[in-house]
Amino acid sequence: MFITITGELGSGKTTVAKILEKDYGFTFYSTGSIQREIAREKGITTLELNQLMSNDVNNIYDRMIDERTVEISRSNQDRDVVFDSRMAWHFADRSFKVYVTVDAYMAAERVIGANRGAVEQYGSLEEAAESLRRRKQLEDSRFAEIYSVHTTDFSNYDLIVDSTFITPEELARFVWEKAKEGGGEQEVYLSPRRLFPTRSLDEPGGADEGSCPVEVIEKDHFYFIAAGHSRVCEKLRAGEKLIPVRILSADGQGLVEKYGRKKEEMIRISGERYARWEAENAMKFLAYPAGGAANPAD
Repeated sequence: MFITITGELGSGKTTVAKILEKDYGFTFYSTGSIQREIAREKGITTLELNQLMSNDVNNIYDRMIDERTVEISRSNQDRDVVFDSRMAWHFADRSFKVYVTVDAYMAAERVIGANRGAVEQYGSLEEAAESLRRRKQLEDSRFAEIYSVHTTDFSNYDLIVDSTFITPEELARFVWEKAKEGGGEQEVYLSPRRLFPTRSLDEPGGADEGSCPVEVIEKDHFYFIAAGHSRVCEKLRAGEKLIPVRILSADGQGLVEKYGRKKEEMIRISGERYARWEAENAMKFLAYPAGGAANPAD
């Protein structure tokens, strides 16, 4: 079995991959470990290789890493291997492809708490979150230019799973169990604590139990409930950490075809509504979308 894990900065994907190695018997490969192998073969340090890569306008070293990933996958067909790599999902043969998402503020807290020294120092949580967003955008643009694919395009993956409010051990077990099922139709699991309401339960259509899984709309890495408010409340009140969802797509004009409405219209919600939802469900959002309630980091 091959599992390839990528995701957002600060999502904990490397930790999850190492738990799969330690607790579930997988052989672990990462971009870093492959870089160290290449550096050793060339008789240079990893730092020297990184310096060469930073000036590599022809992407020679990126392609060396890609070729090594292909070699590893082809020579380990009878082993359980987990790849912690931005692009292994694109190159490893027949892998179960996992994308780990996370709330930007939780990611920022993790990066700050990791005490990475002078490499990553931030004046505030907001600064750290914005820095991580920019780095991810630049990374995705770079890979899009090299490979003509987007790492943030969820359609590339078998499983999209949220690490915001789940321990790495719980997430590793979840990924392992899903991988054993063998893939098939794509699945998306988000934390119910990341899902913003678009109406109250006492409004017409508010108690909308007919949709399974819950349907959500994504905007700037925030997720808004289009259908299934009552089901989300049930999960919140039960303390469940993940909920299956379907992310609705919008066309080039922002129209959500199923509802015949523009995305912006569907998610234009007041901060008062968010506060009411928090009170009803005894929870607190880590951050709020632009135009909603005040950001707790402000």
